[in-house]
Formats: sequence, structure tokens, C-alpha cells
Amino acid sequence: MRRSLAIVPERGQVWLLPRFEAALAEAEASAGETDAGLRRLDDALDELERTEQRWYEAELYRIRGEILLKHDPADTAAAEQSLQTAIAIAQSQQARSFELRAALSLAKLYRAANRDADAHAVLALAVEGFSPTRQFPELTEAQTLLAALNP
Repeated sequence: MRRSLAIVPERGQVWLLPRFEAALAEAEASAGETDAGLRRLDDALDELERTEQRWYEAELYRIRGEILLKHDPADTAAAEQSLQTAIAIAQSQQARSFELRAALSLAKLYRAANRDADAHAVLALAVEGFSPTRQFPELTEAQTLLAALNP
């Protein structure tokens, strides 16, 4: 993956770099290298600032939040902040699918912390207006969790 990532700019596909960097960061974190994954995401976010190619910014923050939870499950504050940032960015970009994915991650964090009301609030807003589809499994997962959270 690292070698492939290195040749992306040579092929003129620089706009795809954030997605590839995120995939590699997730792979590193899955292999237990959470520090490497977090560094990779922070570098990718710095690059977004420099290039202003922000199309994948919300996803980078969502993935960062999930890796932070793997890195230190007891310290949820930084992960919560990253996920809230992902939601805010997705909302500002009107990127509903990215918003839903980040809201689902945040709702799971809240649910694990026995904050069901917060989980319901963040998820209900994100799910609103989506039509059912099998092509977006996160929607089904979000609707299932939302139903479980309903008072």
C-alpha cells in the first residue's frame, strides 16, 4: 500500500491521495500501529490545509476519531471531538453520507458511555431524510441503532 501510495502523484491522481492515506491509516491501526495511523491522518489533514482539497476532510476526521478510540479506549474526549468535527464539516459541505457515517461512529461512542439520549439526538438528525437502500449499509446500521435507542 505504501509503494502504491507513493506513485499516485506521479500518475496525476493527487486528488485521490486523501482517500488512499485514510485507507492506509486504517490498515495501520488494524495492525496495531495506531500511532502510525494517527500520524498519517494528521499529515493528510495538514496536506488538506495546504492544498485546500477538502472533499474527503470529514472522513479523515471520522477515521481519526475511530483510531483514537483504538489507541486509548479510556480517553474518549479526543475521539468525540474528531467525530464532532467530522459531522460539522460534512454538514457544511452538505455531504450527507459522510455526516451519517460520522454520526453513527459518535452514536456508538455515546452508547458505550451510557449516553443514549446523546446517541439518539446525533443519529436522528443524521438519518432524517435518507431513503432505504442496500447500497449504504451504514444507513441500515444507523436505523437499527436508532430504533434500539428510541424511548
